[in-house]
Amino acid sequence: MKSQAGTEPDLELGNNVTSPRHGDYWQSFLQWGQQLIACRLCRNLTMAAFVAILVIESIILVPSYRNHEENLLRQHATLASQALTTFLATKPGPVTTDSLNRLLESSRITGIELMVGERWLTAGEPVVDPGGAAGRLRDLTRAESNRLDLAWDSGQWLGDYPVRARIDITGVSDELTSFVLRILGLSLLIAVFVTVVTMAVVDRMMLSPLLRLRSRIVSAGEDAEHPLMYVRKPERCDEFGEVEATFNRMLKQNASYLNRLKALNQRLDQLLAERTRSLRRTEQELHIRSLYDQLTGLANRSLFEECLTKTLAEPTMADVRPSALVVLGLDDFQALNGLAGHEVGDRVLQEIARRLARFNSEPGCVARLGGDVFGLLLTPEQGPKYNQLEAEIAAVIRSCMAPVCVSGVNYECDVSAGVAVTPVDGEDAGTLLGHAEIAMHRAKKSADLKIQFFASDLGEQVQHRQDMVKDLRSALESEQFALHYQPQCDCAGQCVGYEALLRWYHPIRGIVSPDEFVPLAEEIGLIIPVGRWVIEQAIGTMKRWVDDGFQGRMAVNVSARQLSDRSLVEHIASVLEFHNLAPDYLELEITETALMKDVSLALEILEGFRSLGIQLAVDDFGTGYSSLAYLKALPVKRIKIDRAFVTGLPDNEQDEVLCRTMISMAHSLGFQVIAEGVETQAQVDWLIASGCDELQGFLLGKPEPEFYWSSQSMVL
Repeated sequence: MKSQAGTEPDLELGNNVTSPRHGDYWQSFLQWGQQLIACRLCRNLTMAAFVAILVIESIILVPSYRNHEENLLRQHATLASQALTTFLATKPGPVTTDSLNRLLESSRITGIELMVGERWLTAGEPVVDPGGAAGRLRDLTRAESNRLDLAWDSGQWLGDYPVRARIDITGVSDELTSFVLRILGLSLLIAVFVTVVTMAVVDRMMLSPLLRLRSRIVSAGEDAEHPLMYVRKPERCDEFGEVEATFNRMLKQNASYLNRLKALNQRLDQLLAERTRSLRRTEQELHIRSLYDQLTGLANRSLFEECLTKTLAEPTMADVRPSALVVLGLDDFQALNGLAGHEVGDRVLQEIARRLARFNSEPGCVARLGGDVFGLLLTPEQGPKYNQLEAEIAAVIRSCMAPVCVSGVNYECDVSAGVAVTPVDGEDAGTLLGHAEIAMHRAKKSADLKIQFFASDLGEQVQHRQDMVKDLRSALESEQFALHYQPQCDCAGQCVGYEALLRWYHPIRGIVSPDEFVPLAEEIGLIIPVGRWVIEQAIGTMKRWVDDGFQGRMAVNVSARQLSDRSLVEHIASVLEFHNLAPDYLELEITETALMKDVSLALEILEGFRSLGIQLAVDDFGTGYSSLAYLKALPVKRIKIDRAFVTGLPDNEQDEVLCRTMISMAHSLGFQVIAEGVETQAQVDWLIASGCDELQGFLLGKPEPEFYWSSQSMVL
């Protein structure tokens, strides 16, 4: 295996030494050496052995050097003593300085001092007394380079003449150098031999088995799905054999775990497929429930508006016929419910729906708009004559006013109808439906005219709308807006947050319903500054409550128009920074309808909120168009079940099924659930038993100004 360029691996050798080709043993030896040197482990071991041998030889060399040096010096001392002995034994007469000079010329003695009687005779170089005991050769002491000072006491060989001499030891240093070189060469040869043998042993006993094992480990790691392919019988009975046996056990365990994992994955895939099918069925059911009224089977308001939009967008013919949008309301239906009971009221609504469906069989063109209000789109067969429309509408009303028999008892309801005709009263679904509803409310107030056409009082309605727009534009500057706060509680009854709700205190009209002015503000674009004012006030209130010890959250509604404002994220961040309030104290509630206006832009802005740390919630859940695919992609923390699904609890079985399904689905997606519109203890008990996390409604607390909740210490 080759190492990567620029890095030195721990073991970068092939599994086997390349076999010599054509008798090229030298090349094979070089390759073997290069492989061993490339291995850091082998290199470290052999280098340690090599250095250890050199160190040992160096330690031995020091005393050997000294012994050899002493032997050489003693040889020179012996030669000098022999020359002196011969000189003294053969001298022809008394010892004189001249005779000593002749001795110096004939021997390696360069200086001598000899005691004759009481005086010393000297010749040649001065001699330093090396000291020492009498009667033996004193310790060898070098006086200077290439000189050795010696001393002999009087004795058997020298007679009565104590002698001190300096001899020439030239050549001793060269011989010592040669000695050291010989020893070093021999030591190096031994070290190289031992190192080569060590390398061969390391290669055979450690490196090759280790590389084979590493190759198996690498191959097994790259082919993790087939671990049993790399199980090998251990070839050795030492520690390497134990390592191979351990690796084999690990491979077998991995194979066992892999089989179990595959079985678990298959089971998980099955469960996931079943869960996906279940979620799809739930999504389809929720989609159907979001488009159709569960009691009557008619289209709901959302589908009805969609049908109107599609119908109005169809190409017109030369003999264009007017379409009439009829909104019908049952008079005194609440009294019927109170006297006969909800079951009878439901049966009456179902029968009215069945009768209305006969007048238009197109899907979505007959709807229950809410409560006891129905919508019907009529397209007469003949030209645009209002009397023809009136006749057909009268037939509709007569059909609806016919008695409804429930359990043998006939029940009758008066019907009021509001009519808006295209294109006179509006060219889009929202406008047309709004005008028809205005006409229906006028018909309810009229004692005689149970059919009201919007065109008859168009000027008055338009003027009223213009006045509302004018007053609405000045309301913010005149400080006519105020915030009320409704508590949100957990299942234990502990307050965990508040929802900020906008109120308009008009100086003449009094309290204006948010349902009346909020859509208008959204339509004319005033919702942007009003919404920013709401956010600023709510954050300021929350800061004061947090300073007082409250640790919940403040929920603020964000409309569809606000959600298209790219600067909203930056504005909220600056307000939070100004008040020094942590972002997780703020929760923004966005309706499903607002999210579906522009999904990509909504996701972008919601992601900006999430990156700040702001909590997000889906408001009025179950009433919009969102699918599970979009819902899973939203960075939200909780969903809010609309009050329309809570009102019928716990008596309405369909509401029970729907709420339980939404709670289960939300929890499976990791969301918390809060139900709004809780007004009875029975609803509280049912929601808690079904796993709902939090509750909101008049039973737990009505919307009140800031000072009210401050005096309550934020505790319910």
